[in-house]
Amino acid sequence: MEAQYRKLDGTPISDLAAYVKTYMRDNHEVVLSVGTDSQNIGGSSVYATVVAFRHPGKGVHYLLTKKREPIISDMITRLFKEAEDSILVAEYLKKNGVYQPITIDVDYNENEEHKSHKLIPMVKGWILGLGYQMNTKQNIQVASVAADHLL
Repeated sequence: MEAQYRKLDGTPISDLAAYVKTYMRDNHEVVLSVGTDSQNIGGSSVYATVVAFRHPGKGVHYLLTKKREPIISDMITRLFKEAEDSILVAEYLKKNGVYQPITIDVDYNENEEHKSHKLIPMVKGWILGLGYQMNTKQNIQVASVAADHLL
């Protein structure tokens, strides 16, 4: 995987899939999720993607990466790319031997008053069709909330 993931303390992760497999093996109770958030900052769209290991009732361990790309002014296009980035990470993990269930957190609101609502049917079919679970803003989101705070 091209992206350089790191722990919150800045420690780089040289092999994301190997790290995830080891962490999951050593922590059987952990729930695995992936989420991406973005913001337009200056002339760029900045994306933060998080792999989150949720220890029910005990907290969360995060791995993260950030990237800067040419600005995407259209919010729907940028939100779709967030889902795409998360799916690519989940697919990478699956193809590299991570067989635990993965939930993809999307930064979409189920309330019809919000523009992101329009993406839910399309992205939900894509995510569920690939065999992942999906959380929106109305559900417990670990990864996308963390990504939001990292921007």
